[in-house]
Amino acid sequence: MTTSLLTYNLFFSSAITHISKITKLYSPDILCFQEMITNEKNFKILEDLGYKLADFSNSFIKFGKVYGLATFYNEKALTFLGSKSLTLPRSYSEILLSIMRGAHNPRTVLKADFEDRHTGKKFTVYNLHLTPWATNGIRVKQIQETLSDLNINKLEHVLIAGDFNYPYGRRKFEELIAQYGLAEATSNLYYTLQSKLFKFIPIKLKLDYVLYKGVGFKETQRLSINFSDHFPILSSFQI
Repeated sequence: MTTSLLTYNLFFSSAITHISKITKLYSPDILCFQEMITNEKNFKILEDLGYKLADFSNSFIKFGKVYGLATFYNEKALTFLGSKSLTLPRSYSEILLSIMRGAHNPRTVLKADFEDRHTGKKFTVYNLHLTPWATNGIRVKQIQETLSDLNINKLEHVLIAGDFNYPYGRRKFEELIAQYGLAEATSNLYYTLQSKLFKFIPIKLKLDYVLYKGVGFKETQRLSINFSDHFPILSSFQI
């Protein structure tokens, strides 16, 4: 059986009301969202589409609204086993903004464990959103913190997906992936974000990645759907 995972930065939750167009066309088993307003209204949108909330964690506040990560799953295909949130190091700008706003919202990784109902195989999904306005140095630390949760000497069934905000200087990134025995499912994609600088200079960047370990990779698609500055990325695996 094939298990499919969709990762999607919702662009400050603006794409959430259009998500049914994606689920009806592609029926992903797992949904990893970033920049989602984590409230009951948005959770219900996914529940009405047949998805269960595995867990969510808040990442930042903007204009008085709380945004974070949320992972949903198809209960007919998967059994949810448990979850936890991993706290990541933050950039100086994030620490300063936290002090100014008087709210402590750490940047996190959302870890969720599942069991495939058809095969009985257990696997783990990490949903992440790394710091956007910073150097690669802080993102490398955040990736290291995420990967330190893995057992480097053990065969694990792992999927890591999300907005890495890592568009350049990939050497250190690739070294970390190799060190932990991970492979990239998004190597066929040259960009995952399309926007315009100053409203007229086109920009294409690769910010979204899907990594895997201990599972069989099938394919990855960049879905041509424009409800966010990021494209939805759909990957499928043999668990």
